[in-house]
Amino acid sequence: MKELKMAAVAACKQEIKDRIAVHKEQLDDINNSIESNETKHGYDNDDSQGELLGDFERYAQLREEHEDMLVAFNNIDFHGGKTTVQEGAIVRTADRLLLISVGIGQIELREQNSDLFAISNQAPLYLAMKGLRENDSFTYNDKKHDIVEVY
Repeated sequence: MKELKMAAVAACKQEIKDRIAVHKEQLDDINNSIESNETKHGYDNDDSQGELLGDFERYAQLREEHEDMLVAFNNIDFHGGKTTVQEGAIVRTADRLLLISVGIGQIELREQNSDLFAISNQAPLYLAMKGLRENDSFTYNDKKHDIVEVY
């Protein structure tokens, strides 16, 4: 389980970094378009310019959110085995593999031939199982779930 957790942490961190890079690339593209448009047309306030500025603000916010997410992720203690469901734990239920960290969503772990869901400590699913141990069960969305393993 230790190797799986290490792979999960690395994959989640890389996913966040990849998202930041995508947003940065989109910002660069928009910035280039804005500069190109200003060079050709001056400071025309046409619809395309407004659209570009709106997209720029949206991607800047997304990049900032993901940068904050990376900081939060880096501050989580993933070391050592956890015995209860808590931040930094990897949890296996009968049908899911979860990393309690930040809300990234589904991540494919290719080498482990598995999918993982990275959820935050604010997610309703986490709150339903917080503090539980291996072999405990909990109910979420009117369905009983058994905790198979916590590490």
